[in-house]
Amino acid sequence: MKTIKYLLLCSVVWPLLSCERSAQIQVQNNISQVVIEDVQWGDVYLAGQLLPGESSDRRTIRETSSTELPASHRISFRMRANNQMVFLETEERFTLDEDDDLLVVLNDSTKVRNPND
Repeated sequence: MKTIKYLLLCSVVWPLLSCERSAQIQVQNNISQVVIEDVQWGDVYLAGQLLPGESSDRRTIRETSSTELPASHRISFRMRANNQMVFLETEERFTLDEDDDLLVVLNDSTKVRNPND
């Protein structure tokens, strides 16, 4: 009797767990002599502050009713250099599909724009 209950429980729980779709994203700051802050991919917060050469922690994105995968967003951040700060976002959109492990490297040649202009 216990075996039947166990099998029944597994048959209900397993499909729920196997349907979870997720992916991972991480950002690395390779922009010379620049600190970047408040780094986001779309609405997903990735890092508070990244010094040159630093990487954010790997962030797991789980598909929910408000977040669907694949998803494509720009990386936005505040760039601080020489006591000045400017809000920027990448021109390129970065796509994250289920089971992806995406590393976005921001460097001196990354095309960015100020969305406020």
